[in-house]
Amino acid sequence: MAKISLNGYELSYSFNGVSKSAGGVSVLLIHGAGGQEVDWPLAWRSLNDLTRSLGLTPKEHGGGLDNYPVYAIDLPGHGKSGGKSQSSVEEYANAVNEFVTAIELDNVCIVGHSMGASIALNAALNKYSWLTAIAMIGGASKMFVTDAILEGLKENFEPTIENIVKYSWYKNTGAFFKQKARQRMLEAGSKVVYDDFYACSQFDVSDRLTEIDVPALIIASDYDRMVPLKISQDMANQLSRSTFVALENCGHFQHIEQTSRVAKELANYLSTLG
Repeated sequence: MAKISLNGYELSYSFNGVSKSAGGVSVLLIHGAGGQEVDWPLAWRSLNDLTRSLGLTPKEHGGGLDNYPVYAIDLPGHGKSGGKSQSSVEEYANAVNEFVTAIELDNVCIVGHSMGASIALNAALNKYSWLTAIAMIGGASKMFVTDAILEGLKENFEPTIENIVKYSWYKNTGAFFKQKARQRMLEAGSKVVYDDFYACSQFDVSDRLTEIDVPALIIASDYDRMVPLKISQDMANQLSRSTFVALENCGHFQHIEQTSRVAKELANYLSTLG
């Protein structure tokens, strides 16, 4: 993990060490609400991860993402980053812009999950000069968060997290992944998770999708109860340069539940951007 100073705090990030080819694309992974960069598959974030040396990385992973520089950040107030969590997607997008500008990246594709997908959309609307494309996993142009969830995150934090985890994963997903998700959200704390879900509750760019002129990959799934497939598909239909992928027997954490398939879809998509 590396850190960089931004506006009085240190932002933590990982880098897989791959050098960018001339005119090539860099990938920036942005986690979801209450998350951190370690929520992304290790095989995506590192070429030298332990799972590979032990032969545990699925053979069908393919390694297509190994050809790209991949950065993954802890948003402010999350994981190992300093600073404070924010209460709007726009503020998180500003932090992402500050990070990319500070380390002097260009030709970037943001890959965002859930709230991270909202940040990707916001970045596209802001038309950052370094942004080439976006990929949204479990994302929507309007995020639906009930008042009951927001109140629960303040007043009954742990039971509310239990319910969020319950509704986020496909029923046949292993208990290990659900337990890790629960643990990380509890460790993030009530304020951080509340701020993130509040930011999502205020996010709605449904009437601005025609303004987005960069390519967009949208990955959704049939058992995603946090962002139903139809909502993501409707968004894709309104974007002028979209590619839509629907997964079967998968919940809201598509990049964990079907890591190999999502990695292949991302690699195929990135190959069209060169």
